[in-house]
Amino acid sequence: MEIDYDILTGDDARSQPLAPLCARVFPSFEPAYLDRLAHVDEPLLCRALVGDELIGFKLGYRRGPTLFYSWLGGVDPDFRRRGIADALSLLQHDTLATRGYRFVETRTRAANAAMLIVNLRAGFMITGYETDAKGFAVVTQRKPLGDPDAPA
Repeated sequence: MEIDYDILTGDDARSQPLAPLCARVFPSFEPAYLDRLAHVDEPLLCRALVGDELIGFKLGYRRGPTLFYSWLGGVDPDFRRRGIADALSLLQHDTLATRGYRFVETRTRAANAAMLIVNLRAGFMITGYETDAKGFAVVTQRKPLGDPDAPA
C-alpha cells in the first residue's frame, strides 16, 4: 500500500470533505467545528491518501505575518503507527518555512498525549497552559521554522 502526500491551499483546502475522517479520528467530533475554515486567512491542508481515500491530514492557517496556526489534524485509526502524523508534520513545517513563516503554533488538549508527543518529537516547545471554556486543560506549543539564527 502506497501512501501519497499532497498540499492544498485557499479554496481548494476549504472545499475538502474532512468531516467523515474527523468523525473517525475524534469520537465526539461535531461537524460545525469545521465552520471556522470559511473565515480563516490562507488555509493550508496537508493530506495523506491511499488512492483517493483520505487517511490523514494536517490543517492550519495564517495567524500573523510570520505565524502559522496548525489547527486540526489526525490519522484514520486503521492507519496509525505508520509514521503518517510525523510525515504530515514534516511536510507542513517544510512548506511553511519555504513560504516565509518563522513559527508554527498549535494548541492541544493536555489529555491528548499522542499529539503532544508528536509535536515534541517535531521540535515544538511548550509555551503555555490554560483551561478552556469547557473546562479542558489545553497546552500551547510553538516551533521555530527555518534557520533559527536568521534575522526576524
